Amino acid sequence: MLNKKNKLIVSAIISAAVILAITSVWNDSVIVDEVPHVGAGYSYLTKGDYRLNPEHPPLAKDLAAIPLLFLNIDKNSLFGTQYWNKDINGQWDFGRFLIFKASSDPQKTSRMAKLPVLLFYILSAILIFKWIFKIYGRFPAYTALILFLFSPTIMAHARFVTTDLAALFGILFSTYFFIEYLKNPNKKTFWLASVFFGIALVSKFSTFLLIPFLGILSLVYAWTNSDNKFFIKKIKELIMAGFKSLAIFILGFIIVVWPVYYFHTYNYPAERQKNDTADILKSFGNKYLKSPVVWASDKPVLRSTAQYGLGLLMVVQRSAGGNTIYFQGEVLNTAGKKYFPTVYLIKEPLAWWGLVIIALGIIITKTKTLKLKTKNLGIWIKDHFTEFSMLLWLVIYWATSIRSTLNIGVRHLLPTYPFAIMLVSSQIGFLANKLKNKKHNLFTLYFLLCTLLGWYVFENINIYPYYLTYFNQLAGGPSNGYKIAVDSNIDWGQDLKRLSDWVEKNNIPKISLDYFGWADQDWYLRDKIKWVSSKTYTDLEDFKLKNETDGWIAVSATFLMGSRGGKEGNYGWLREQTPITVIGNSIFVYYLK
Repeated sequence: MLNKKNKLIVSAIISAAVILAITSVWNDSVIVDEVPHVGAGYSYLTKGDYRLNPEHPPLAKDLAAIPLLFLNIDKNSLFGTQYWNKDINGQWDFGRFLIFKASSDPQKTSRMAKLPVLLFYILSAILIFKWIFKIYGRFPAYTALILFLFSPTIMAHARFVTTDLAALFGILFSTYFFIEYLKNPNKKTFWLASVFFGIALVSKFSTFLLIPFLGILSLVYAWTNSDNKFFIKKIKELIMAGFKSLAIFILGFIIVVWPVYYFHTYNYPAERQKNDTADILKSFGNKYLKSPVVWASDKPVLRSTAQYGLGLLMVVQRSAGGNTIYFQGEVLNTAGKKYFPTVYLIKEPLAWWGLVIIALGIIITKTKTLKLKTKNLGIWIKDHFTEFSMLLWLVIYWATSIRSTLNIGVRHLLPTYPFAIMLVSSQIGFLANKLKNKKHNLFTLYFLLCTLLGWYVFENINIYPYYLTYFNQLAGGPSNGYKIAVDSNIDWGQDLKRLSDWVEKNNIPKISLDYFGWADQDWYLRDKIKWVSSKTYTDLEDFKLKNETDGWIAVSATFLMGSRGGKEGNYGWLREQTPITVIGNSIFVYYLK
């Protein structure tokens, strides 16, 4: 049990991280994905209608929209737009209208929407600490807590209205309570496992991977903990374990997913829902998956589940189609299997990789020792089931991610972060415990770990407030990361307000701007911008001849690096120039007279 002192220390560490997160995001503009998410969430809570943003479950969006219910928002003008009444999934324009036209203070609206999603960050940190503390003790629990809270990548996305931290939260909690059920099966653990499985499903559609993951866990646990020596009886136990897991999945869907989607569709006109569903899925290739969803989309009892099915199919379709990206000097439809390993390597502090190397060394040493004692893998799994569970999730999720053609950011790996952190921390805790009677060696270990953790926290503070743009020294640091990967790895439209402040401070009358984002440029810069694109000017001389801004031009990193290829639409001429400043590592500002 945690004593009062430990609780105070944990609270202080979490509070420090939350303060950094809130203050760092305070001057961010609304990012790309927040525009549809905030608008959709507000429409769900005020209308009970899921016509917007069906490709994402509602949990994070609902949470973000709660503070907006208490703000001054002109509902009549908002819900009188064609984006709501006529467009099919007019999520982007609706969201931007809500934030920048219907609300009285767009910046305040953006800030208020971001704050509630920090709940996923806080609750996940608490569970990680308690989980590791219960199994491995105090030292590895504090290590895991610091690694989780002060990861630049986790902190960056903890502040945004997206589904990424929600998915991390859902998968973490669902795994924890499912393992609790396996180890101590009773009514309480069964219901908790079901509820949190359902919560995971309404956080992000990638959590659907929990079904094979938890199903495999239940079978492995049943096999390794069986006392039966007869094969037939073991098979019967496996079948029973499979049925119990299936019951958890079905119950989680019935008691969480179905009522949540029912609430979100009860005012969605059935005829409109069916027409929207058919239109959105008209290019979906598999009719055996599409047809049941379209058929059920206007049925009174089934249409809430049909809306969930629609979102799932939209994600499948988008994943299959890929996304045009810039990666390591090329513009590609997919970066292939090297994308996620590369961005993960360069987006995490080198101090983390130092800890990983130590943990791997411990694992290799333990493996050699285990081989001398036993070759029975089943015994190891039985004795280290939690570790096995975490490793299994990493294997399943990483294998799926590497095969994915949707390569737009390291954020898609976030559901693996807690498990990797806990595994590394547990191994370090194991070594510390083994060396407890060797004071000299233990002191050396503590000194090394404190140095690495100190470096890790320093990297976090040093990049403040630009957490999204963090790259480690292998990539040349945050100022050079854009040369390797852009999009949500560094540039998600978060720095438009900072650009506006810089333009105001430097008394610049007008500036050409090619901005990657959905924040309203006119609201921030008013009459001081001239919209341009990579096709506006063919070269430097063309810019000097035609520009109307006295030589000023600002371009987002994603557009600057993503304009590759032929002469038309290529910023090659601009990349050869030296920017006068870079706003938040994501917007390059040039003065070319």
